[in-house]
Amino acid sequence: MNIRWNLSKFKPLIIIILVFILAFSLRIQSAYLPGVSGEVKPNFQDQNGLPYFSEMDSYYNYRMTYDYLDHNYLGDTVLGGSPWDLHSYYPSGRPAAYPPLIVYITVFIYELVNSFVNAPLNEIAIWLAPFIASLAVVPAYLFVRKLTNEYGGIAAGILVGTVPAYFTHTFAGFFDTDMFNMLFPILIVGFFTASITESNIKTRSAYVSLSAVFLLVYSMAWEGWWYIFYLLVGTAFVYLLISNYMFEMENIKSFNYYFDKVKYIMRQPALFSLITFVILSITLLSVYFGLPGLIDTLTRSAGNSQLHTSLQITSYPNVYVSVDELKIPTITEILGKLGGIIPFIFGILSIPWLIWKLKPEKAKKVENIPKNKRNTQKKIKINENSTEKKNTVNPHLIKNKKNYLLYAILFTIWILIMGFALTQGSRFIEQFSIPITLGAGVFVGLMTPYFAKNIQNKRYCTIAALILIALVAYAPLSSAYIFSNSIYPNVDDSMYNSLTWIKGNTPQNTVITSWWDFGHFFTAVADRPVTFDGGSQNTPRAYWVGKALLTNNENLSAGILRMLTSSGDDGYLTLENYTGNTGKSVEILDKILPADKPAAQDILTKDYNLTPDQAQNVLKYTHPAKPSPHVLLLNNMYLLSKSYWWSYFGSWNFQNNTGKGYSYSAQQAASRQVNGTTVISAQNGIVAQINGSKVVAGFQYEQNNQIHILEPHKLIMVQNGNVSMNKIVSNSSSFSIILVKENNIYLAVMLNKELEDSMFTRLYLTKGAALSKFKLLHKEGKIIDPYGVMIWAVS
Repeated sequence: MNIRWNLSKFKPLIIIILVFILAFSLRIQSAYLPGVSGEVKPNFQDQNGLPYFSEMDSYYNYRMTYDYLDHNYLGDTVLGGSPWDLHSYYPSGRPAAYPPLIVYITVFIYELVNSFVNAPLNEIAIWLAPFIASLAVVPAYLFVRKLTNEYGGIAAGILVGTVPAYFTHTFAGFFDTDMFNMLFPILIVGFFTASITESNIKTRSAYVSLSAVFLLVYSMAWEGWWYIFYLLVGTAFVYLLISNYMFEMENIKSFNYYFDKVKYIMRQPALFSLITFVILSITLLSVYFGLPGLIDTLTRSAGNSQLHTSLQITSYPNVYVSVDELKIPTITEILGKLGGIIPFIFGILSIPWLIWKLKPEKAKKVENIPKNKRNTQKKIKINENSTEKKNTVNPHLIKNKKNYLLYAILFTIWILIMGFALTQGSRFIEQFSIPITLGAGVFVGLMTPYFAKNIQNKRYCTIAALILIALVAYAPLSSAYIFSNSIYPNVDDSMYNSLTWIKGNTPQNTVITSWWDFGHFFTAVADRPVTFDGGSQNTPRAYWVGKALLTNNENLSAGILRMLTSSGDDGYLTLENYTGNTGKSVEILDKILPADKPAAQDILTKDYNLTPDQAQNVLKYTHPAKPSPHVLLLNNMYLLSKSYWWSYFGSWNFQNNTGKGYSYSAQQAASRQVNGTTVISAQNGIVAQINGSKVVAGFQYEQNNQIHILEPHKLIMVQNGNVSMNKIVSNSSSFSIILVKENNIYLAVMLNKELEDSMFTRLYLTKGAALSKFKLLHKEGKIIDPYGVMIWAVS
């Protein structure tokens, strides 16, 4: 008897612990790299056996945390009273104005743990996201359980803990601010709605105060915090209007009945919560942001209309069109990130179900009332026009209806807001998943009473409810398990070793240039500044770096890199200030950057009529007297896979504002000997035959049950770093073929002919043959890319 009573008493706590363990245990699997074979696994781990982070923003957060541990502020220095990051976007750097909560929490836990044992910072970072993200199941369970029952709370907890949109950004090895994006919104919304439905003024005050405090904390975690503020204000306002004027629930009582206006507000739960939340939130946020900063944040447009246009305010292309999380998601992608169609449908259906629960209760039929109670029933007189008397008859029923109305309005507004946000990019699926998963839990919770009503056997009723939970939770759970057991870092020892080589063998002011994606990784490991990174990608530098990789002019490529790494944006901005035209400025730079300084002076003054002083002002940035030491880092296979975008931006036409993307298709080829001839075939359709110095190759395809072979525009053969063939085969062809033989392994590459003489092709595939401005400093083979990471010095 006591055991059963204790289990009943502690059942909520037991459920919370079990659901937390489920979410946490699924997330930590990725730390052990179960999807990587044993002999390969060490290549994805550091010297302590810890996996490398699985995405690049984690390295930025890691570097900011390390900076804070080292000198108590984010970034490298303080300029004008603001922390400044000199590693990013060299040489000017950029503000280290970053939501600091992830840094504060990581530093606190790091120092706490290291007061007992020695643990490296990256180990704390690896485990932090799984722990904090799994905590989100606690308010999710309590939030939905309060409105419905245990079954609804369990469903909500499991869904919040495993929904793919959240899970895939909060597993072990993903150290980013996403870990807060379920926990705090649910806490803020949960406490606010609880305050509206709470009759005790002290408890109500505590709830609404906690909601405002958690909003403050959330503002330190994510820049998009403000949507929650508007969500709650909008929900409360709409709820007050609808409940008072449509359902006559008297949530706003007449002002005339109260002489004490404070008491008037205190006795209106929804109005009290709304006013208190707004005042307290603005007060707390003003202390943190400053009143002007808060007003600026709250009045700033929620959507960025330039996310999906190819052109920015300037004439340079918009890099955001290439960022996956800023692309508008498809319905299939949305459903996949929500854990399938069932959680989505359940989440949406929770709204009409809540509205349906608002219908008037049917009066009991007389024949269903015992005879000895009929007279009592007849004596009860209810004035149907009196809301006050209706509330007196069944206050619990009225309170339930108020709750149903409140949550129906909340979920409707929440889903509509985040549904609109999806038009701004797939990164908002994570926020969209919050009302969907909570709503799905509510749907399950509202369904279970109908099982109890229609299934006489209590055990069968419980089984039916558990089956419903399994139905909605199976896909997210299965997806979480598969993902956690298959994910692995997209960097390995060779990439890491390349950066440690840079750190140990180059001057402190050496600048690393590559495509922006891995910039945070470069700065964190090499401790060297970069040209641009994941926080500064949408700048003109994307055009210039893309052009440096795409051009076939070695001097132009070297000149671009010299300009960017020494003076940053000053060269092209100064010139554009004189010309007033971006396209004309680019045309001029295309001519002066490959030239030496005296020749560039003549071009500026004689061909483009700049004054000598103007020319010197430009040349001090494009042809600096003391260029910064810099290297070009090519993580080759990755850059090869991203060629469409760097060539798209690098080929930008400033007259018609369009670019053209080009691609490589590279596959390791199978080879066999047939009568003294090496026969090569690859999955990308390339076939070739090599007999001595004679090489023929083409693209093989099948049409109408017949095999056809297309000839390439150019055929290039590279054997052990030496170009043994480089010839035009067919002028009419749109593609070229490069065969690379390295240690008896063949790489077969098909590429657009526009890339055949690009600097990337010449540096990576033809190993820098016939180049004089670029010198290979260091090379590392890697598991992800067996053809290597290359570090080139640029003169």
